[in-house]
Amino acid sequence: MINGNEYAWEDIAVIIPGKVAPIDGIEAIEYEESKEHTNIHGRGDEPVAFGRGKKDFSGSLTLLQSEFEALQQSLPPGRSVTSMAPFNITVSYAPEGGIDTTDLLIGVRIKKFKKGGKTGDDHMPVVCDLIIGKIDYNV
Repeated sequence: MINGNEYAWEDIAVIIPGKVAPIDGIEAIEYEESKEHTNIHGRGDEPVAFGRGKKDFSGSLTLLQSEFEALQQSLPPGRSVTSMAPFNITVSYAPEGGIDTTDLLIGVRIKKFKKGGKTGDDHMPVVCDLIIGKIDYNV
């Protein structure tokens, strides 16, 4: 072994509303942060300054359909997870022999999800596209 263990999927624990323990019915979580940076031009053809703009946060959560349906069942009949109030997601990374870290996704909303299946599938993942209000890193 050269530098020890690297972070792996088995080292990730994700907690969503209504759960007191990490969810097992998750296949993937991704989240990202972007910030606008611009070149400001004046005389000539090269930038004379730099501008900073807004931040944006987004992500996706892939759940097994049973986990997704449990989340859906927590809502009144007829309502969709896309109408849920904003919630937080905690994502913890704890590699064996590595540095533990936890990120908090704040003000998460599910903006789109996709259900379905086809012949030969052995399970039904549901991909949820997320919009995130803010991410606090290493909390």
